[in-house]
Amino acid sequence: APPPRLSLADWLVLQVPARALLEGDELRLRCRGWNHANIQRVQFFHEQKALGGGTTGGELLLSPLQLHHRGHYRCQAKVYYVVWQDKESAPVTVTV
Repeated sequence: APPPRLSLADWLVLQVPARALLEGDELRLRCRGWNHANIQRVQFFHEQKALGGGTTGGELLLSPLQLHHRGHYRCQAKVYYVVWQDKESAPVTVTV
């Protein structure tokens, strides 16, 4: 598969492993600021439902992976570029 394309509009990127995921696996989702920009108050979403509180680490661990974990994920965070701004990643699809 070709590498993902990024544009300057992609302030936040939600990273998932580029491999097949099976039930029982450990899945770590990472929300990252573009070009190593500082981020705060990271919030993850599965479909449209918020998952837990805001984290500073920018990671969400799903373990053990189950069928109900499949679907669309995205993250929101405050990104620092001159000033703090609220941004949202493009959705990614997790297939189990």
